[in-house]
Amino acid sequence: MVLTSGERTPSGTVDVVDEQTPDVATALGTFLEVADSVHPGLVEGLYVVGSYALGDWIHGASDIDVVVVTAEPATDDDVGSLRTVHALLHERQPLPRIEGPYLAWGDFVVEPATGLHRPWVLDERLHHDGDCFEINPVTWYTLAHYGVVARGPHPSRLGLPTDTEARVRFVIDNLRTYWTTLATDLEHSCAQQTDARFAASSFVWCALGSLRLHHTAFTGDVTSKRGAGLYGLGVAPDEFHPLLHEAIECRATGEHGEIGATRMVEAARLIQWVIDDVNAASA
Repeated sequence: MVLTSGERTPSGTVDVVDEQTPDVATALGTFLEVADSVHPGLVEGLYVVGSYALGDWIHGASDIDVVVVTAEPATDDDVGSLRTVHALLHERQPLPRIEGPYLAWGDFVVEPATGLHRPWVLDERLHHDGDCFEINPVTWYTLAHYGVVARGPHPSRLGLPTDTEARVRFVIDNLRTYWTTLATDLEHSCAQQTDARFAASSFVWCALGSLRLHHTAFTGDVTSKRGAGLYGLGVAPDEFHPLLHEAIECRATGEHGEIGATRMVEAARLIQWVIDDVNAASA
């Protein structure tokens, strides 16, 4: 399969020890083959967003974040077909995981609605029972400006609205809700259990994730986890720089191993700095 990019070409892929895991093009080719065999014609568009589109996909560690497009909003029968698709896909190709929402072409003509119910896949589970977080202004912008085409017209032809104010408002709200709770819970957990160990992937998420939102709040653009770490070295206080260097290295080498509570507390404090800095600017 040949993938074609939007404004930027994916780069910076780092191979780690997992020779059995297919690359992105092969994995998406398998997905389309399975989908077309189960329900011919259902999948009309397939676009890669997330780390691959942003040049930060780590072979053997990263998921493939996608936006899948059907002609009309998926019916209950369509969802039944999709369950079969993902069950077969898991048997044939468990990794890398392919995750994201199933949208209709008509969904792209307006700003994404938080109450839009569409099928979506996360952690190998197909959901059709609530709101999909990935239906948001950041996904729309990433698709419009960085989206990689596996099937369908170029993202520039989709007419995606990418209002900067809506995108910035979304990340500020996310910082004030999810990330504020995460920072508080993380500090409390580490205080209760000082010898706790955390997955390296959780460390990378906590150390770099909120900085991605800081980047969007101040620039309007989106960036990857690695990009957020490099950005953080330019904007965050010096006290956080050792943490950022460690998180960037951990990301580059596949997010393996465990991290102690001390580092996670520092990550929680970095999250709080991000929240405070964005709140001060938005006030």
